[in-house]
Amino acid sequence: MAFKTHQVKKYNYAFDARTGGPGRMQLWGDPGLIAEVGFVDDNAAVPAPTFTADLNKATIYFKRSTLAGLVDMLRNESPVLVTINNQAPGFVFIQTLQEPAGEGEN
Repeated sequence: MAFKTHQVKKYNYAFDARTGGPGRMQLWGDPGLIAEVGFVDDNAAVPAPTFTADLNKATIYFKRSTLAGLVDMLRNESPVLVTINNQAPGFVFIQTLQEPAGEGEN
């Protein structure tokens, strides 16, 4: 299997008082929890994603400064998809489908 795409139906996130910033975000779809999103300092290396053999769940990391963009995407775009690809080196995308240029917000 090369990849599997899941539609995000719900999400939640929390702030961690120990780090003074975003803690974890969870993305939910039809198979249940599809992604655990962790955040690292902007000057830190981003760890490689990990995922289950059936490509139904991934653990991924982003820089802390991306939280606002991720929340904006989840609130304002539809559909939002998580694509998990196990072909070397393996990757995970959070993405939208193509949209018309200049469409603006509804």
